[in-house]
Amino acid sequence: MTMRFVAMLPNGRGGLYPGCISVSGEHIAEVALHRPGGADGTTDFDFTPHVALPGFIDLQINGAAGHDITSEPRSAWAVGAGLSRHGVTAFAPTIITSPPQQRQAAYHAMRRRPPGYTGAEPVGLHIEGPALARTQAGAHPSAAITTVEDPLAEELAGAADVIALTTVAPELDGACDLIARLSAAGIAVSLGHSGATAAQTVAAIHAGARAFTHVFNGMAPLHHREVGIVGAGLLDAGTWLSLIADGHHLSDEMVQLVWRLAGAERIFLVSDSMAGTGAPPGLYRIGDTRVRCGETARDISGGLAGSLVTLPDAARRLQQQIGATWDQLALVTSTNAAGLLGDESRGRLAAGKRADIAIVDANFEPMATITGGSITYRRPDRVGRVPRRPARVAIGVDIGGSFLKAAIFDGTQLGKVHRRTTGQHQPAAEVLAEVRQVIDDLVGCTAADVVGVGIACPGVVDAAGGTVIEATNLGWRAVDVIAGVGEDLQLPVAVEHDVYLGAMAEWETGCGVGCESMLYVSIGTGVASQLFTASGTYRGCLNLAGEMGLIPIGDGPKTLESIASARAISDAYFWLTGRQASSEKIVSVLDNDAAAARVWSDGVEALARGIAAAVLLQDPEIIAIGGGVSNAGSELLDTLRPQVAELVLELREPPLIVRAAHRADSGIVGAALHAGFKTSKRR
Repeated sequence: MTMRFVAMLPNGRGGLYPGCISVSGEHIAEVALHRPGGADGTTDFDFTPHVALPGFIDLQINGAAGHDITSEPRSAWAVGAGLSRHGVTAFAPTIITSPPQQRQAAYHAMRRRPPGYTGAEPVGLHIEGPALARTQAGAHPSAAITTVEDPLAEELAGAADVIALTTVAPELDGACDLIARLSAAGIAVSLGHSGATAAQTVAAIHAGARAFTHVFNGMAPLHHREVGIVGAGLLDAGTWLSLIADGHHLSDEMVQLVWRLAGAERIFLVSDSMAGTGAPPGLYRIGDTRVRCGETARDISGGLAGSLVTLPDAARRLQQQIGATWDQLALVTSTNAAGLLGDESRGRLAAGKRADIAIVDANFEPMATITGGSITYRRPDRVGRVPRRPARVAIGVDIGGSFLKAAIFDGTQLGKVHRRTTGQHQPAAEVLAEVRQVIDDLVGCTAADVVGVGIACPGVVDAAGGTVIEATNLGWRAVDVIAGVGEDLQLPVAVEHDVYLGAMAEWETGCGVGCESMLYVSIGTGVASQLFTASGTYRGCLNLAGEMGLIPIGDGPKTLESIASARAISDAYFWLTGRQASSEKIVSVLDNDAAAARVWSDGVEALARGIAAAVLLQDPEIIAIGGGVSNAGSELLDTLRPQVAELVLELREPPLIVRAAHRADSGIVGAALHAGFKTSKRR
């Protein structure tokens, strides 16, 4: 099956960007930035504003919908067929402690795939027991728990083709030998149902154990003189921890503790679901243990016996309680589980990976599931080929030296751009009154929930105070932007520097997504830049985005801004011809106007020198060209790229130079993003 769809994707920095995923057969062919209205072809589905994540991987499924996998191994396929509705694309059917013949039946069931099966793919069994500690058995039948013996090692290693994961108590005699044997056979080993000391746990890790099964549950508690298996697990940075976040197995405070100590990079969620999950309240079983299910699943003694939670339910709790970002949620629901299994084909949205994808809404409710390139679940009442009106939007305003622009942004698409004239001839109060009028017009024309207004301003900006200290191109000095727009505006207002916001738009949702560093160069009334890196941002030695425009060019007193800005190009053309023309107009007549060709050539040559200097000083991976001059498109890039390459080639590989994904509207997009995520400014 071949298809293309758009959805919001994690940007690697906690936020989202509009992406387009192309699927060919069972694999992802491409993941790219989606440019609405661009030339990237048609799409089959538009899932925006929903979020696409790697398909969920649940490595502890005891059963669901009335089916118990331990006692009925063939029911694993029925359980898997129902998991797609929960965004799960891969799972480990779990066999708890049981007689050898029951495990043999499970091996046989995994080797007999039903014809035409559609649903979550079994990655292999999770054999949880029988090599566990009787003192930490939980719902496992104590009578069936055994010591570590050679027949068990032979049995499990011999079924490595259908076993993905085993749980072992490290304090048992021979446990380390068993762990080493299973690891050598390609079976991941997790430690659990154990009262082991820290030393015994560390020995098991050295033998090959790589994870801990439902940390804290079925384990001896932490003690201040012996941290035991739990403490050793939390401290060992090279292992993973599975966690049941159902609100019953662990308190909210304990989940926070594990999160702080281990972090999203080491945790993977498991449901530990059992037969009562997705079924009416009543009596069910997990293996040979009878379980009463209502709000929780409990055995006859009142102890927890599995869970009734689903993986998206658990992730939602992390999202709400911890504030986990989308990137972190992808780790704990998919990436880390795939890492434990050594499965390079799953767990990430990238070209060449399996097309296992979960589409969820803002509340982590599954909207659609794609398994191996095929849609295995959709909510027709929520997801369709026609995009729905977004529930939340923000307004972005970009005040420039010649005009202001404003539009509504829904996180994916920019609405119609409203323009008004600005300039030194117009008092600040009049410009800000125009801004207020545009904001009122935009609020009045949308039925969506407007969460805030972001305003991008030129010059020296006091963002915290909402004030422009000085903007030469507007003739502003000490202008209170928020007061000018109106303190009575019933929306949060965030003010920031226009180049910073333009750069942020590209970094978060544009051509900087996936890059380690990006230099954004804005060429408009002036020339300014902003460096974004994974560790922070940089505006220059003077902390001024416009510092780049002050770079001296040539032997005379001229600066980059005095030659390469849109205003400089227009002024130079006027001095040569006596005719007024914008930089866009000048570009359009290059082939037939010698004066246009001359001033354009001088401007691009100066810009190449300025960018080359920035490249050698700041070492960006990519350069995004924004601002009004970026509208020149290929005429600019085709001339600029080889000149920059020639200037830097002796010292480094030339960086990729591209036109900003949001073109000259990066400032509007950045302002809207700023308003949507940082609306704690004055009202």
